[in-house]
Amino acid sequence: MHAAVAAEQSLIVEAVCTALADCGLDTDREPWPGVLPSPRAHHAEVPHTAGLLVCDLKDWRQIRASGLVLRRRSISWAVLTSAAPGPAWGAVYDHGARVVLSARTPLEEVVTTLTTLALHPDAATELDDDPEQRRRFQAQWRHLCERRAELSTRARALTPREREVLMLLYEGATITEIAALLRVSPSTVRSQVKAVRRKLGVTSQLAAVAAYGTLIEPDLDRIPVRS
Repeated sequence: MHAAVAAEQSLIVEAVCTALADCGLDTDREPWPGVLPSPRAHHAEVPHTAGLLVCDLKDWRQIRASGLVLRRRSISWAVLTSAAPGPAWGAVYDHGARVVLSARTPLEEVVTTLTTLALHPDAATELDDDPEQRRRFQAQWRHLCERRAELSTRARALTPREREVLMLLYEGATITEIAALLRVSPSTVRSQVKAVRRKLGVTSQLAAVAAYGTLIEPDLDRIPVRS
């Protein structure tokens, strides 16, 4: 079997390909979106039977890139990630991954998974120990996307000064520090924070800061999700 291997960092791709080759699997390097392919990468079309994507899935950028890779070829993909089980797993499931494995998964199990996917493309249900958990992760991911889209729409109503105040709060500045920096009174800053909260639909300054973090693409682990 031929397995495609994709990762953002070329050193990881080389290490994974070497490890799989030592286990008897033929591999080819799949280009990562926005990253120039390695000189050793195979450019010819190879009839891959399965794929392994290795990614931390720590932020929205990595998840978007992973989605492009997973949808590029009509093969069965397994994802190996250090991300905690949760919405990041749901994201790659939504993007077409058949199986998601923890980065702590033994090499032998990774090889077995790829072999199973290659020989039995419809075997995802056999490899999925907890289908309900998979559905829960996907629901969490979709909830995050909906929440981010809602916040993005609400954020368009902020004035430039309100955006500036929110950014400074996110960076850790106090009301007094913001007032001094912008040369206004603390009460003016408090009024602007109140307007920000109202426009973002949140009830506290802390929630407004968290919403801003969601909009500037933070680590997914920092975003609260529904259980």
